[in-house]
Amino acid sequence: MPRYLRLVLGIAVAASVHGCVGLGAWTLGTRTESSEQPKIEQIRGAINLRKADTDTNLKTAGELRTRWGEPDQIEQRDDGKEEWIYSTGGLRWSGMVLYLVIVPLPAMLPVGSQSVSFVVHEGRIEQATRRDWAFKAGAYCGYFGMMYGKLSCGTGTFEERQGGTE
Repeated sequence: MPRYLRLVLGIAVAASVHGCVGLGAWTLGTRTESSEQPKIEQIRGAINLRKADTDTNLKTAGELRTRWGEPDQIEQRDDGKEEWIYSTGGLRWSGMVLYLVIVPLPAMLPVGSQSVSFVVHEGRIEQATRRDWAFKAGAYCGYFGMMYGKLSCGTGTFEERQGGTE
């Protein structure tokens, strides 16, 4: 093979790596986060559970219904409260992703839909919960620039990296 062709092929392979070269395995599954003082955004399904509520934020079920519309589902709980469920589109996934050199090999199954729910009692919002999917834990060895930004080997959870909890 001519030298210039090997150089072009090498550049093409390097450009297709997308920041990751090595071996790794990650699990993924449902992430559930809750807050008693969420910041409820104008767009249906958009909610910030880590930013504290302000005095101008929604407090009542009526305000929520005006902003986001009717919930997709209302469930009566045993404690007399209601859970208003808003589908946010998309699926929740569970499974594993193996990463071999530059090729990700996903083995995932959909396990439900993503949603935001509110516990409503006597017309007031008491709690908000978001259910979606996230990478949970993994092990890697190589350069994984998009997640770790360096050449190394290790294990860990994504909650540790992002400062969140489940």
